[in-house]
Amino acid sequence: MYQFYYADPTGQKPVPDFQLNIRDHFRITAVRPTMWEEHCLECAAPACFGNCLHYEARSDGRCKRFSNGLMTFPQEKACCKQGVRVKFRKWGNMMTLLFPAMLTEDDYAALAKKTDKQGRMLSKLNRSKLPLSVRWNGIRTVEFLRRKKLRKLSSADTHADAFLFHGYSHHPAPFRLILELYDDHSPVFKSSIPMTPGENVHILTDLTPACNEAGYRIKLYPENDLDAELDILWCDFVQGSPIVAEEPAPTVKCLVWDLDGTLWDGILIETDDPNTLRPKDGVRELIQELDARGILQSVASKNDYDNAYPILESLGLAEYFLYPQIHWNAKSNSLRDIAKSLNIGIDSLALMDDSVFEREQVRSALPQVRVYDVCEAPVLLSLPEFQVPITEESRRRRSMYRAEEQRNALRSSENTDTVEFLKKCHLQARLFEPTSEAEQLRSYELVVRTNQLNMSGKKYTPQEFASVLSMDGHKSFAMSCGDDFGDYGIVGFGQYRIEKDTMIFTEFAMSCRVAGKYVESALFSALLTQEGCNSGRFTVQKTKKNTLLRRSLEEIGFQILADSDKQIQYSFTTDLKHHGIVAVKGGTP
Repeated sequence: MYQFYYADPTGQKPVPDFQLNIRDHFRITAVRPTMWEEHCLECAAPACFGNCLHYEARSDGRCKRFSNGLMTFPQEKACCKQGVRVKFRKWGNMMTLLFPAMLTEDDYAALAKKTDKQGRMLSKLNRSKLPLSVRWNGIRTVEFLRRKKLRKLSSADTHADAFLFHGYSHHPAPFRLILELYDDHSPVFKSSIPMTPGENVHILTDLTPACNEAGYRIKLYPENDLDAELDILWCDFVQGSPIVAEEPAPTVKCLVWDLDGTLWDGILIETDDPNTLRPKDGVRELIQELDARGILQSVASKNDYDNAYPILESLGLAEYFLYPQIHWNAKSNSLRDIAKSLNIGIDSLALMDDSVFEREQVRSALPQVRVYDVCEAPVLLSLPEFQVPITEESRRRRSMYRAEEQRNALRSSENTDTVEFLKKCHLQARLFEPTSEAEQLRSYELVVRTNQLNMSGKKYTPQEFASVLSMDGHKSFAMSCGDDFGDYGIVGFGQYRIEKDTMIFTEFAMSCRVAGKYVESALFSALLTQEGCNSGRFTVQKTKKNTLLRRSLEEIGFQILADSDKQIQYSFTTDLKHHGIVAVKGGTP
């Protein structure tokens, strides 16, 4: 279900011809209701409307974060037979709550029908000539009551087996779509969906118990503030099971290599000097050409990982193989693990192996997987199942899956501890002096736009901010962040001066999208260390919106020196809570 009543129906564009159907890949038994709405990653409404450089009034006066709202369209293959088009503007994100129920598709469709009727009423109200305040308050009241009803939904079993995504990307280049869950401001789950131009189907099964908690917020947005345009048929948590195909897919998406006697000449455990092992003739070139075509590759080998993988690295081939399975278990199990990790159908895998026994074992257990003898390697590229278009996007496919490999390898399905989860995200911050026009503009945006994590609350003019950057005796820095799932871009700006061995902050603003991730702990601890200071001073001007900053600072170990009605003064040292979770690169300005 979607907040569609802010979209202008006259702006509807042709819908692509969807060739795939997610029901061919997953047997859906129940769906968790959602109400996807238009939100901002930096939201502090309505205080931000007057000073945000990206504010553009929506028809109800709130901020327009999508180019034309959430434009719904009928589509038989979609959830509740309703798809949606969304073109993200900077900082835009789709957001919904996790409601406490799982419904059958029929029950969900009935609920969606009632909600659509309500949405049409709100659409008329939104386009009426009533005063803006009347329209705004009227819509907000109905939305509040609707959420209240959805929170009362219930079912005996509310666990999710998967998150389904089926959509069409109109963006010309690959990117990642970020899926995040929050408990208030604390991140509890994060994943990313690799998007390529055209149709995309992804089934995420690597979920955690957090994905079942009613009341948590879900955010869905493109990485690095990308202005991406998508047609979405499914973006839902569901119950059910994957559908295993009985026949091979028309094309191979991933070729899995055996090692001994297949990728290299010889048998590792029988070789006196493993460094003498060399790839078979033509194998290196074959691997490189498959990679150029966008065909993924992995390894299934009965060997000891610690002995075999270093050989792949020494041969310069390890980078080509995703989720290598090097152990003594059955190769059919290795193929299942590879397919699950890559989030592709097992019918799109193929195995190349010199052993008749291994090929027949896989044929018996997985008849939908193609198998090839190593002697077929010279003709492999000419086979129909390997005939795929070669594009710039296909050449980059492996790198996109490499980021996903890090996520799948590290997250534990039983882990719900926020600190442990953050460690596994490998969040990194980079400090630098904002010198380019783009860096200074983004820093200015943060200071005048960010309200919840803003120490001064000052709303500078561009000329005043230019003077701030050039203040004598002060150092200005910007901070960018990224993790295994994608880039955040520039998310922080600060300025300080040093008096004796004390760092005194005069300005600081940080994006709330990294709130709750202990970025502040790592940042302030690193700055003190790099400047050789014993302590820091930090004065927050109290505003209605920056209670989050005050609460965050006190939580990580800032000590209150003085507190009045207008401001609160803190001191801090390097010993801040969890300051080692985030890696800080770069130096002081």
